Amino acid sequence: MKFNEARKIVKDMQMAEKTIADMVDTMGIYAINHYKKSFIDGGFTDVSFKAWKQRKRSRDNEGRAILVKTGNLKRSLTYRKIGRYSIRIESNVPYAKVHNEGLRSGRGRGFTMPERKFVGYSERLSRKIELKLRSNIEKIFK
Repeated sequence: MKFNEARKIVKDMQMAEKTIADMVDTMGIYAINHYKKSFIDGGFTDVSFKAWKQRKRSRDNEGRAILVKTGNLKRSLTYRKIGRYSIRIESNVPYAKVHNEGLRSGRGRGFTMPERKFVGYSERLSRKIELKLRSNIEKIFK
């Protein structure tokens, strides 16, 4: 191997490292957009779309999308870098977890909130991120 070839390989590897690090922000943006789309679609997309359970009708919620009253929950979704190559999706809205995971009351006639997942693992989102990363890496090594 010639010196110039080795230098190019090192340079390409450094570019790949930077591209992967930059992809962490891209992952966060893709994830937030994917999860916010759940509010528009009225359900969660993993491998396929799963609509949320309808709520009881009342005058207060007529014509309003599920999980949307003020828009605070949807707007509260943010991402934060954790370590070098991962992110965490967060919400500062106290009722986010209850809506995402549901709430089951174990006592008598308590209130039960159905799960209306809007954040979680999504095969479709993972594939989208993987394809973007692969495309960015392939540009370096061409």
